[in-house]
Amino acid sequence: MRKKEGLADYRYFPEPDLPSVNLSEEYVTEIRDSLPELPEMKRRRYENMGLSMQDVLFLTNDVNVAAFFDATIATGADVKLATNWIMGDVAAYLKNEKLSINDIKLTAHELGELIASIKSGTISGKIGKEILFELMAKGGTVEGLIKEKDLVQIVDPTEIEKIVDKVLANNPKQLEQYRGGKTKLQGFFAGQVMKETKGKANPGLLNKIHLDRLNSKS
Repeated sequence: MRKKEGLADYRYFPEPDLPSVNLSEEYVTEIRDSLPELPEMKRRRYENMGLSMQDVLFLTNDVNVAAFFDATIATGADVKLATNWIMGDVAAYLKNEKLSINDIKLTAHELGELIASIKSGTISGKIGKEILFELMAKGGTVEGLIKEKDLVQIVDPTEIEKIVDKVLANNPKQLEQYRGGKTKLQGFFAGQVMKETKGKANPGLLNKIHLDRLNSKS
């Protein structure tokens, strides 16, 4: 069979009856502005926020996840912290429960409130996780759960000192071993204090106070 090599071989010819189409700049601009944000534009916007490519690809892989993220940071939440919570605990919950982000009872507003409460020191990160899972499963508000369960973080040094002293007094053997060189027992004492405070002691403050007390000679 002979080869087709040019337009004539395919019988292409001009269409004489098609009128020319002239689009105004105003019309083109109107159509462009009516389009939703395209994936590439969204990726570039997230990159400009300082997110890593891994973060960007995760968030833009699902339009609903991206919308939830945008709504969360619109509350004033830290961009990286919002990303970490969504990619971490929220994503794990969705995978385990075989749900989409639109199926959970957690709202973007409450995730923003949760991040703000941890950042301000009202609650610890550990308590924040407990609240998060309850919000995803049952709904509610961060403020309501903190009040209902009395979860406000203990940041009063005097109160923490009293609890640390109590734990040391109740564990003289372990204290003697620690001061004798078994410094790994530091974790034991920290755990005992967190148990006494039900996880509400400020971790940074607790660490400083209980180390001071452990290394004190008195």
